[in-house]
Amino acid sequence: MAMNEDADDEAWDPIEDMEDEQRHRYIDLIKHFLWMEVEVNDTAVKKPALTDALLSKPKEEPAPAQETPASGKHSGETELKEPDKKNIKTEEEMRKRLSQGVKKNLNNISGMQLVGTIENPHETWDKTAPIEDDEIDELIRDIREIKLLLFCRLVLLQESLLPAALRASTVQDFLDDTSVTEADLRDLCLKVAEPTLQDIRDACADFARGDKADDTLTVQDEDNDDDETMEELLQGDKRYHYLHTDDWFKERVIKEVESHRFKKKAKKSKRQRKTNVTICGKSIWNHASENAMSRDGWLQFSVMAKDCDLKHAIQLCRNWSEFSDLNLLTLWQYFPASNWTSWGQDRFMQQLQQLGFFPYFTDFDADKYSHHHQIGGRSQGRRQHDIVETRNILVGNMKRNDPVTRRFLQYLLMRRGELLVMVRDGKTGRVITAPDDEQLWTYRKKQGLGRASKNDWFNILEVGPDFMKLTDILREWRFGFDDYYDVFIWDFVPGEPHMDLYNIVVMELRNAWRMRTPRDMYVHMESLLRSLHRNEKTMRTRQIKPGEDLESLWDTIADEISEFRLFDVSNKKVTVRKDTELAESPYMFYNKANEVEDAILFPEELTSDRKSVAFREIRNGVASIEDGILPSTARHFVKGLEAINKGKDPMKAMRMAKHDNENNIWGLPKVWETALLQARSDKLKKSQKALLQRTGLLNSYKTLSYDRRLEESDPMEMMERDRAFSFKESFHAGDLESGYNAKYNLLQETLRAMLKTPHVGSTDWIFFIAEILEWLDLRGDYDDYVQDPQYPWPHSFIVQDVVQAFAMTAIFFSNSDVANLPTMFVNSSQCDEFRKSGVFNPKERSKKEWKEFYKTERYFGDVYPMEWSLAVRPIIAHLYRAGVIGPAYMQNHPEVVLGMVTANTEPHWPDKLDLFINYQDQYGNFPITHTPSFVDPSKWPQVIPTARTFSSKHPTARFALLRLWSAPHYYPFMVGMFTRRNTSFLDSRGRSWEWKFVPKDMPGSEFSAHHTTGKRLDVLKDKFGDRVVHRGDLILVMGVDEDDLLRFCTAVMFVMQTKLWLREIDVWKSFINVDFEFLPDLESFWLD
Repeated sequence: MAMNEDADDEAWDPIEDMEDEQRHRYIDLIKHFLWMEVEVNDTAVKKPALTDALLSKPKEEPAPAQETPASGKHSGETELKEPDKKNIKTEEEMRKRLSQGVKKNLNNISGMQLVGTIENPHETWDKTAPIEDDEIDELIRDIREIKLLLFCRLVLLQESLLPAALRASTVQDFLDDTSVTEADLRDLCLKVAEPTLQDIRDACADFARGDKADDTLTVQDEDNDDDETMEELLQGDKRYHYLHTDDWFKERVIKEVESHRFKKKAKKSKRQRKTNVTICGKSIWNHASENAMSRDGWLQFSVMAKDCDLKHAIQLCRNWSEFSDLNLLTLWQYFPASNWTSWGQDRFMQQLQQLGFFPYFTDFDADKYSHHHQIGGRSQGRRQHDIVETRNILVGNMKRNDPVTRRFLQYLLMRRGELLVMVRDGKTGRVITAPDDEQLWTYRKKQGLGRASKNDWFNILEVGPDFMKLTDILREWRFGFDDYYDVFIWDFVPGEPHMDLYNIVVMELRNAWRMRTPRDMYVHMESLLRSLHRNEKTMRTRQIKPGEDLESLWDTIADEISEFRLFDVSNKKVTVRKDTELAESPYMFYNKANEVEDAILFPEELTSDRKSVAFREIRNGVASIEDGILPSTARHFVKGLEAINKGKDPMKAMRMAKHDNENNIWGLPKVWETALLQARSDKLKKSQKALLQRTGLLNSYKTLSYDRRLEESDPMEMMERDRAFSFKESFHAGDLESGYNAKYNLLQETLRAMLKTPHVGSTDWIFFIAEILEWLDLRGDYDDYVQDPQYPWPHSFIVQDVVQAFAMTAIFFSNSDVANLPTMFVNSSQCDEFRKSGVFNPKERSKKEWKEFYKTERYFGDVYPMEWSLAVRPIIAHLYRAGVIGPAYMQNHPEVVLGMVTANTEPHWPDKLDLFINYQDQYGNFPITHTPSFVDPSKWPQVIPTARTFSSKHPTARFALLRLWSAPHYYPFMVGMFTRRNTSFLDSRGRSWEWKFVPKDMPGSEFSAHHTTGKRLDVLKDKFGDRVVHRGDLILVMGVDEDDLLRFCTAVMFVMQTKLWLREIDVWKSFINVDFEFLPDLESFWLD
């Protein structure tokens, strides 16, 4: 017997026994995690664990999901530690936590808190609401399954465990399998004890999808998800290239080329085969779900990852919609998680989040750090100054390609006198909009001796690439997707209280959501709130199950007895308003005036319900020039890119390429080319040949392509020619005269059709034009360019301009042989609409009243009349879209901004209010000084007496009244950048605007028209003599007969419309080839 005991002692191996004990510890931990019954091991109880000293204490807060396990320990420590089941809560512990609620972590709470509201009841202010037993039972049952799925997925990811896991029919079978080594079990236990947030999220998603495959996800092209052309992308890159953190445009071009080059050879990328496998008897997909997780899934996640912070959970969201739901559910106290409460920080941030703006960086100390210290003077020694100016800034994210986002950002862009905005696309890194370079600063100072005005500012902080990187480093949360915009908003005026910025942002967010009442602030959450119920005893918010007849949170909000109150915080003063008092503040919420303005700003929303619309700056002719790249250059570049995509020579393609507008801008009229060719092929008289020789028309050159002109022409000439056509686009886009743009377009289409038609018939008109050029001492073959804007020539477009002037004039001279070709064309069937438009019936047109707006001065009260807003807001929006006006970098204060928008009627339209601007200088900050060339309108020539005198001397006299084109509200005369402040005005919402063209309401504007017209006519004063006189923008041309008038009229049209190519004769408001008897019958406003 003793010998047997000794043999047993010799057979016992302590190392083997220790290894067996360790294996049991690992198995026990797995069972503990899965809430399985754990077998008690006597040996394990008696002998202390050898590894307890190696266990590390878990951190309180986890780091981002993909980097750390849920307990917060770094995965790099796995070789130095053993798994610890102390971190794993039992079922009983979890039930207790859910049934009693837990204290909320309020460490990150700051600022004003609003407690006792429907979103934030008193009962759940500092503690989560207890959950009822039946909901706990359901949660526990689900979590038990999720734990098993999590375990199976962790096994699936560990290749060495797969054979045993696939053989096993249960978890117990797997754990009993001796082929599973202790090392494998240890590695598995480390993951089970401390699963990452991503692991937990995947398990919750696995539970939700079951055996169903993921929904088919729409694959979107990385960049081509908006409607911008390559030309617009190039212009945008040129404008904001200095703000981009990456060369996104270069990458875009490379992708564009590669996508075409390899399109035919592209092969489907190898993807992991998606299949269902059985691990430990549990069916599971071999890939994580890419679908957004349901509310139940996030509820289960919040319970399992109890120490997780919402800021880290956000990163697990697959898309913006999932994130948005998670945010709203958190705001409505849906999750029993202690660390998710401080997401909003304070009531102001919560409201921004509720409205779809998610701040991640703020600096609201502008009023604290801004100061102006100056000492010294004439009697106190040398001057010194110490000035610091700071601006409040708010940085956050908004949903990309969303209608609400687009409207909100557009509203802010129109408030340049209060706020400045920069927007960066989170998907491409592209800056979509930003203020001027000199407005990017948020912290600047000037210090030194002498006068402060003579010292330069030193910018310490400014919004740009470095600032973007700084805010990205400092942010506490980030997305796991790129479907968002980064939005930077900062004050225009330094040193202001930050609540002013906040109030504007919230107001415009409400307008963007089109909220008309306080109750509407919950409308965008209606579908979510209809599915949630709050227990009045426990204040627990939960989902309403199918078939349950419970009062939803939306029912409470929609109930008539529910009262809404608005808190307005300004200058440390809190004003409380009831919803019944809103009638006293009609502009607090979205109203009819906003509605009519939106119809102009977003016209496509009236006919389409698209949910995906990209935010883009409003494009127009002026904006194209301000981008710094000419439209023709952009089109030229795109032609080359298209050639590369087709595998062709890009240089050759650019030389040969022609855009639809290229002939109109750069080319010779086809009718001229063919007529001149015919004239030269005919047997020319010696005098005719000499005439063509003297005017440079004998050796006609062909149309130069844009590519050739880039090589041979003066760059300034190219710029000014191209710029003029872009400006004209804005000129006419801002014309609000009813039906007038249709008439203008009809005339332009007729002229284009005429000029591109090959010539047939007599070539007499060729020599008529040559005679005009000789009379004016001009040639048609200039290759040099005069850059002085005061001089209309020489330039290389003389022929184009004079041919167009002749065509516009000759259509009114049906009795002239030389005008036979134009008159025949307009009498053809293709010009039926043009002939019937009334342009050839001056008596009928003269009966219609085209009068300048009646000027009036009205007092602008503190409460702007809604009737006025309804009239002026859509007009301002229209002018803004056209590029005629723009938001001004001027503080929106009457002492800083000169004009004030009013509304009034015209004598001939007594029932229609229109826009007027009162430019009365109430504070004396805008003194008016007239130039020496100023001529009082009372001294301008009188049309009728001048024409009567000429008619008395010439019995066959004919006349033309030519009116320069102008819109009802402005003249097409550029306003210099440094003088635009004199055209500034405030609208009914207190927004600062400035005109880019001379407004007709501005004092002295009519003299500007008179001076501009006269200065150009003076160039040919020695040719015109007393045959041409002007009054404002009206020109009287007199001829002794029709042929004489045709010559003078063509010359006047030519000189007025040539370089800088910005002026146009308005044939609809002109009367050409009329006798004297017609003139006295005109109403007086035609002669002003």
